[in-house]
Amino acid sequence: MKRDMDLVRDLLMQIEEFDQGLGGDVEIEAENHEPQVIAEHLRLLVEARLIEGDAVPDDQYAFDHIVPTRLTWSGHDFLESVRDAEIWRKTKEGALSAKGFTLDLLQDLAKGFLKNRLKSGLASYSKAISTTAVIHQRMGLTPSSKFGRYGRT
Repeated sequence: MKRDMDLVRDLLMQIEEFDQGLGGDVEIEAENHEPQVIAEHLRLLVEARLIEGDAVPDDQYAFDHIVPTRLTWSGHDFLESVRDAEIWRKTKEGALSAKGFTLDLLQDLAKGFLKNRLKSGLASYSKAISTTAVIHQRMGLTPSSKFGRYGRT
C-alpha cells in the first residue's frame, strides 16, 4: 500500500476537529476509503508520532483498527503547516517535482511556502505603513510621543 498524503491530512484534520480534549476515542469518517486503508494510515500516523491511538481487534476484519485519541504536539505542528489548501497544493506539487518525499520534507516544503506568504504579507504591511507615514508627512502631521497619535506641527 502506498501512503495517501491527502488522506493523512484529512485524518489529522478530523482528529483535531472531533477531539474533545478528554482523552476519549475520536470517530473518523472516511467513506471513500476501504477500512483497511484507513486502519493502515492511522497506524502510520501513530508510528510517526503524529497521533496517539489504540489498536482494537475487529471481528469483521482480519486486522486491528486504530482508534485515534488525540493529535500529538508534532501532529498539530504538521497539520498547521499543511492546513491551508493553497499551501497544501504547492507542497504536493513540490514533492512531485522532487519525485519523492518524506514526512519531514513535506513539512519543510509547507513551512517554506508559509514563510514566503508571511514575508510577502509583512512586505505589504510595511509598504502600507510607509505610505501612511508619507501621507501624514505631506499633511503636516507628525507622530506624537503620547499614545502614537498624530498632530499638526
